[in-house]
Amino acid sequence: HKNPSKQRYIAASHSCTTKPLSKMITYCLKLIQRTHNNYCKTIAKNSGYNRMWIVENSVEVMQKIIDNKREPARNVRTYDFSTLYTSIPHKKLQDQIAWVVSQCFNDKSRKFIKIEGGSARWSSSSGKNDYCWNKDELISHIKWLIANIYVTCGKSTFKQKIGIPMGTDCAPFLANLFLFAYEYKWLTKKFKAKEFDDLKKFNLCFRYIDDLLCINNDQLMDEAMTDIYPDELKLTSDDAVKQCHYLDLDLDIRNGQIHSKLFDKRDAFGFSIVNYPDLSGNIPAKQSYGVFVSQLIRYGRCCMSITDFIHRTRALVRKLTKQGFRPKKLRQVFEKFVCDYYELLFKYGCSIDYICDSCC
Repeated sequence: HKNPSKQRYIAASHSCTTKPLSKMITYCLKLIQRTHNNYCKTIAKNSGYNRMWIVENSVEVMQKIIDNKREPARNVRTYDFSTLYTSIPHKKLQDQIAWVVSQCFNDKSRKFIKIEGGSARWSSSSGKNDYCWNKDELISHIKWLIANIYVTCGKSTFKQKIGIPMGTDCAPFLANLFLFAYEYKWLTKKFKAKEFDDLKKFNLCFRYIDDLLCINNDQLMDEAMTDIYPDELKLTSDDAVKQCHYLDLDLDIRNGQIHSKLFDKRDAFGFSIVNYPDLSGNIPAKQSYGVFVSQLIRYGRCCMSITDFIHRTRALVRKLTKQGFRPKKLRQVFEKFVCDYYELLFKYGCSIDYICDSCC
């Protein structure tokens, strides 16, 4: 759909011998990221300055925007790491991840990480758990995985010598924490130098892996990016400062306030998209109506205007009806959604009857 069209490498590791190790490292890095997140929340609460830009979805972005409504919105801008997955030297990746991991361990309650039941947790002792790693063991496993990534294409096998490991479960966490290491160190340096005016302009920064959003940053990121990130990373940006697209949000500044609605890049495609269940096939009908509810929740979270919510819902109802969903049943499901999730719709200031009649 892009113009000009682009190509990228895609690798899968479903049957790879490193799959079990990668899964366990994923559990550990998820715990590491959560630990850093909690620590940065404490820092922000005590100092007023944010050192964690990582977000997992647009809900976190919306909540921050709502919490900061008292501050007039001046500008919004998005940035993209165009070469994140393909240009990072493995030595730098290994060193930065080792630093991030080391910062979380201590000699008390976080001496070991235990892996069990598809998750990881901190522990003060190793116990009898076979999968219980200390700091050095976890770092050693991560370094080994990064250094031993092979990709087979046809009859040829290639060793990946640069970039985030392709096809591994832990790749998103490696990318996230790699960038976090540079961001955290730079923000800490700014705080120690007492450059508080600059720090304040980075309080509303959000990064979903390689997509970065800056609010009220006054384009300071344009100057700071080369100080924050390594030379191998190319950070590109759009030119807009009053409106932008980020994840599934369309953000627009009006009268000093940020208004949001749903953004779906598929809307601009020059071809129709096959999505959502088609009940003409042999699939369970009852469970399929849950797709309708999940999309309504998404619309309610993203759309600040009742007009945008109604527009999206009507379009969805039309599409589902063409795919075998019964209008009467959709109305029943919608009415239940309004009652169960009214906190999402309360901001519109409209009655339940009006919302139901306008959407279904």
